[in-house]
Amino acid sequence: MPCPFYKNGLCTSPRLSSPSPSVTSRQRCLGEEPDYMSCSYYVEAESTSTGSLAGYTLETALGKQFRPYVPIHVVASKPKSECPYIKIHDYGGGYLAQCQVIERLLTRSEIKLCENYWKTCPLYRQANKYT
Repeated sequence: MPCPFYKNGLCTSPRLSSPSPSVTSRQRCLGEEPDYMSCSYYVEAESTSTGSLAGYTLETALGKQFRPYVPIHVVASKPKSECPYIKIHDYGGGYLAQCQVIERLLTRSEIKLCENYWKTCPLYRQANKYT
């Protein structure tokens, strides 16, 4: 059984400030219980709080939770969109982009569109009608 803090190639231990791939070792993380229990980032289940990174989510001001899927949501470089409705989050050595109009994470291809065509985006135009 793998380490409970190993998710999508990232260590989500509550001892880290954010999920990170830099502290993972496939041999240890995917090994047996004695292997990952000896890791300095492992903590016992009863000592973790409900707000730990074990079930890492991003929450908006509205309380909506987002569960990023690394292969489609995480980009290596920080998105550079001038759209006022995009919110950028640091995430384990990469970045996530959240569209506040549709209240969800953007995929990699949507991030590129948001960077280049935000002024003509129908979501941007629709949001501007109500602000």
